[in-house]
Amino acid sequence: MNYDYAVIGGGVSGMTSALILAKHGCSVVLVEKSGQIAPTIRGFTRKGLFFDTGFHYTGGLGAGEPLDIFFRYLGLSDHVNVHLFNKDGFDSFRCLGPRFEFDFPYGYDSLKERFHGAFPGDRGAIDDYFRAVREIYTSLPYVDLDSPGQHAALSSVHGPSLQEFLDGLTGNGLLKCILSMHCFLYGVPPEETSFAYHACIAGSYYESAGGIEGGGRGLTKAFEARLEKMGVAVYCGQEVKKIHVAGDGAVSGISLEGGTTISCSGCISTVHPHQLLEMIPESVFRPAYVNRLRQLDETTSACMLYATCSEPIKGLEGSNLFIFPQADFSFFHGSVPIEGRPLYITAAGSSARSGKQGFIAICPMPGAQTRRWADSVSGKRPAGYELFKKEMTERIGRSIEASCPEIAGRITDMECATPLTLRDYTNSPYGSIYGVKHRVGQYNPIPATRSRGLYLAGQAIVAPGIMGAMMSGFLACENIFGRDHLQEELKACRPEG
Repeated sequence: MNYDYAVIGGGVSGMTSALILAKHGCSVVLVEKSGQIAPTIRGFTRKGLFFDTGFHYTGGLGAGEPLDIFFRYLGLSDHVNVHLFNKDGFDSFRCLGPRFEFDFPYGYDSLKERFHGAFPGDRGAIDDYFRAVREIYTSLPYVDLDSPGQHAALSSVHGPSLQEFLDGLTGNGLLKCILSMHCFLYGVPPEETSFAYHACIAGSYYESAGGIEGGGRGLTKAFEARLEKMGVAVYCGQEVKKIHVAGDGAVSGISLEGGTTISCSGCISTVHPHQLLEMIPESVFRPAYVNRLRQLDETTSACMLYATCSEPIKGLEGSNLFIFPQADFSFFHGSVPIEGRPLYITAAGSSARSGKQGFIAICPMPGAQTRRWADSVSGKRPAGYELFKKEMTERIGRSIEASCPEIAGRITDMECATPLTLRDYTNSPYGSIYGVKHRVGQYNPIPATRSRGLYLAGQAIVAPGIMGAMMSGFLACENIFGRDHLQEELKACRPEG
């Protein structure tokens, strides 16, 4: 078998890369280790209710915004129905000590007005914060298509950190906590993440926030339809064991588990950098680069609770709830009990036919808490693990009912996923919820590599989330087709008016 390009990993970044290549006339094979493509965002159904696993909401979906244009360019728009979240409060912050609640509208003017009202003594700090976020976000490649764009914000490993930036603006701890809240969406504490990286992610939500009908499953079906239409060969349930590199340093093919060899002149890898090192010959990368990849820090893992309810939960229609036991990020460090960790709560999918209601709750949890069972196999875990899982389910459930009167007494059934579940079902080798960290002082890999024809995409390259994953595909492919060329093609996809 011979293809122009092989794409390793069938997540959002891999599917995006494959479609860009196919649009340019390349023959492409997409190889996914799991039995189906998009294992992280596909979700599942229990008792008639759909639970999303990796795509709860995103920024940048408004008309003419980056994801809208990406969808148009890739031919996904005809297959998805976008719905924007509550413009007056797409995210709600609830602090239990001190008691404080705050709703995030989207749109910079609305945000500033809402923050001015809640923190009148910090108007200048608020204006400076949102001005800086907007400047950095709009400088990202493929966000402002009329500017050349810069990669500096995405690749910055230098300060200031988010905490340092906010410390320079205000001494109000509650305000700083609320402005840092979206650290939850990329799993790095404020003192470790660069302000520029935070701005890249939070900035998209400040523009608009929303989802698509059917959540991750709906997006997966759209990708599947386009991959088939564009003639991309998809191999699922097949693990890439080796990337072949010729004597001149150029990619020449890949080998699959079972011995199948596929010839290609280029390859885009979207897998975890540690897994990439197991596929590539040792001589390809310099020892310093290999050490750098091996030392990449991971984001935290999590427990994810999936609950059915007797009735809809007020406040979760078009909005998400972030619950903080206290106004800080100490949960990132040390052995904080699960009751002292924050929660992200979002509505589960429902249908008129099923009449079911429910929600998903994510609670950060170090992967070390399930490490003792790391050698066990899904479906055959020991009794100790099952007891641990049952205890975590009950404790998280009690925390939710204690902090959310709108939910108390309405939960009819619960089950949870642990760091081991995430490891096994999302192909994250360490069960980390957002993969490799992006933090001050850490040099993450960039799309181009020393091997000719080998490019990298995925969360470790850009950022987590749908937007980060899709952008990483464009950044990888611009090394093949040129950024100016891709940017001009994207401009042609902007909606009229």
